[in-house]
Amino acid sequence: MKKFYSLLIAISFVFNINAQTVSGFNNIVDVNGNTHSLSTYLNDGKYVILNFYLETCGNCMASAPKIQSIYDDYGQNLCEVIVLNLIVDNSSPYPSDQDCIDWMTNAGCTGPPNFNYQASSGSLGWGQFYSVHGGGFGQYYLVSPDDNSVIHSQTGVLDEQALRAVLNNNVTVGASNTGNTSATACDSYTWNGQTYTSSGNYDQSFSNSSGCDSLHTLSLTINSSNSGSGSYTSPTPVSWQGQTISSSGSYSATLTNVLGCDSIATLNFTLSTSSTLENDISFGTKKIFKIVDMLGRSNLGDKNKTLFYLYQDGTVEKKLIIE
Repeated sequence: MKKFYSLLIAISFVFNINAQTVSGFNNIVDVNGNTHSLSTYLNDGKYVILNFYLETCGNCMASAPKIQSIYDDYGQNLCEVIVLNLIVDNSSPYPSDQDCIDWMTNAGCTGPPNFNYQASSGSLGWGQFYSVHGGGFGQYYLVSPDDNSVIHSQTGVLDEQALRAVLNNNVTVGASNTGNTSATACDSYTWNGQTYTSSGNYDQSFSNSSGCDSLHTLSLTINSSNSGSGSYTSPTPVSWQGQTISSSGSYSATLTNVLGCDSIATLNFTLSTSSTLENDISFGTKKIFKIVDMLGRSNLGDKNKTLFYLYQDGTVEKKLIIE
């Protein structure tokens, strides 16, 4: 009868743990400065393993490589399973972040996020487990996203196969993956709702068919459009970029620059009725005050004749415009 009574107590102990709804563990900062929230993981449909360990715990040391193995095999926190290592040491002297890092390094469990009880602002959540269910040994809890409750728990040296069996009944074992895309655009580029205006490498996370995070990197080159303007004065209509211009005004044309982007060119045209021509085209600043032929006679810029263009800065150009 005594053995039967003890068995009932053990069954009740497990049942009470498994029925427990987990709260807290939100906005807790790991030893590397990264912030985590249990509620976020659960709301995203993740199963969370809470691994409580002590500095002076032999079974914690023995269980650490098993925790690392589960972390590796179930997607390294990029799939449906999240593993968190939480040190329990709520009395002085408290371990530092570096102490926690060194402990897990020596134990062979450097993969999962590691939390220092004193350094984590949300560490009050620790007490709902460890101080309630005893101390001096490792404790492991698997929290389900279905109702935020514990569906499996262990103490002492971790029974890795038992934990894997529960995980395999609830999650799909998949693998995370990465991808790369290169793109070139003019001025800006929109990728999955995000608009970029400068060249660089940009990362976004997606969920692949296995339920794991898929990290995709965009290697983006942004080229710039440009614009320019020039002025031209002529006594006769001119043809420019397929347009016949016969009256004064500003005229624009869209060209393509050497980078493959739009180049907006603007011509400020003046139709002159005098014999004085001004020429500022192609962004120049020299102005013509007279055109003469080889005999020094004024000319309005006849075609198929050798002419001399006299500029206001004192320079002379000899031109033959063939038509």
